[in-house]
Amino acid sequence: MECKITETQIKKFAIALYEMNMIYEDYAKSVNLPYTSLQILNLLTQIENCTQRVLCEHTFLPKQTVNTIITNFYKNGMIELKEIPNNRRSKTIHLTKQGEEFVNSIIPQIREAERSSMEKLTPAQQKAFLEGMEIYCNSFRKIMKLKKI
Repeated sequence: MECKITETQIKKFAIALYEMNMIYEDYAKSVNLPYTSLQILNLLTQIENCTQRVLCEHTFLPKQTVNTIITNFYKNGMIELKEIPNNRRSKTIHLTKQGEEFVNSIIPQIREAERSSMEKLTPAQQKAFLEGMEIYCNSFRKIMKLKKI
C-alpha cells in the first residue's frame, strides 16, 4: 500500500512542478516574451557579472539558445557586454538603462506573486516546505548520480 501512496505523491509533485512552470510561461506570454527570455532576464537581476556560461548552467538551456537570446537583447539595446580582463573570450552581461526599465516593469510582479504565495503558508508550513524540498532535491541528486553509467 505504501508504494501506491508514494507513486500518487510523486505524480502530484510532478503536476505541481508543471503547473508552476506554466504560471511562469503564461506570465512570459502576457509580457510578450518567450519563457526562456524571461528566465534569462530574471537571472540577470539576480547574478552579478553574469556570463552566458552561467546562464546555461542555471537554465539548462543549450549554448546556442542562450546566445540567440543574448544577441537579440543586445541588438534591442537591453544589455551590454563587457570583456573580462583575464578571459577575452568570455563577457559579462549587464542590463542597460532601457533593459533595467523593462525588467523593472515585469520582474517585480513575479517577486510579489512569489512573496504573496509564500505568505499564504504558515511559518511552520514554509519551513517544512523548504526543508522538504531541500531534502528531496539532495536525495534525488545523489541517487541520480549513482545511476550514471
